Amino acid sequence: MKFGTKWEFREAVREYTIQEGRSIKIVKNDNIRCRAVCKVKECPWVAYASRDHEDTCWQIKTFNDDHTCPREDKNRAANRNWVCSKLVKKVRKYPNFRHYEAATYFKTRFDLTLNKNSISRALMDARSVVYGDEKEQYRMVRDYGMTLLKTNPGSTVQICTTPQPDEEVTFERMYICLSGCKNGFKAGCRPLIGLDGAFLKTRFGGQILSAVGLDANHHIYVIAWLLSEWRIQRHGDGFSSYFIRTWGIIKSMTGASYRICKRD
Repeated sequence: MKFGTKWEFREAVREYTIQEGRSIKIVKNDNIRCRAVCKVKECPWVAYASRDHEDTCWQIKTFNDDHTCPREDKNRAANRNWVCSKLVKKVRKYPNFRHYEAATYFKTRFDLTLNKNSISRALMDARSVVYGDEKEQYRMVRDYGMTLLKTNPGSTVQICTTPQPDEEVTFERMYICLSGCKNGFKAGCRPLIGLDGAFLKTRFGGQILSAVGLDANHHIYVIAWLLSEWRIQRHGDGFSSYFIRTWGIIKSMTGASYRICKRD
């Protein structure tokens, strides 16, 4: 069996020994060879790989898969990085993946018992990988808005923040109406605008509201959208008024009758 790098060989050994429930140690580790043996001295298990200069890869030269030591439910090879790598997929699929669920997953999948601190730190790292750093993401919101205005001339982007006395400003809501969506509605959609919304089932929460119309095929046509905290729902028709005032839909249709309807 061949590996591209020595690191790949070591990670394969780590994965294998965790699956088998044994503890290993690296006794030789240099630029041309790497030997892993079982920590139990009487156990003959060994995996030895060396660098193949012709293929520029690492190849296993010796492998004895005979374990005479008993299986363990705790393994130091399951370090923070390894646990985090296993939790990333879970957190991406289940945003509210909890501590006890992670403990159950490792026990049933790997027959591995991890302490609470290890799982907590790994969950924190996994969420950081999936969602990124929260502050860094919100710091890029204004750059995102400027990019939209630069690449879509005539669009409307408004970002609302709340200043804090001793800290950075806090993000509240972001309104976006692209010029292409605006012109497309005027050119080929029915003169009817509705309001749609959905709660964001993510770690950050909030909700997204959108002004929608109907195109010639009776399909929903998104005109503008607003990302906001959940309290926007309590402001009545605040988004509708904000959309009409910002977009200037009434002023652009002079001479036409209109009506603003609302149903709770």
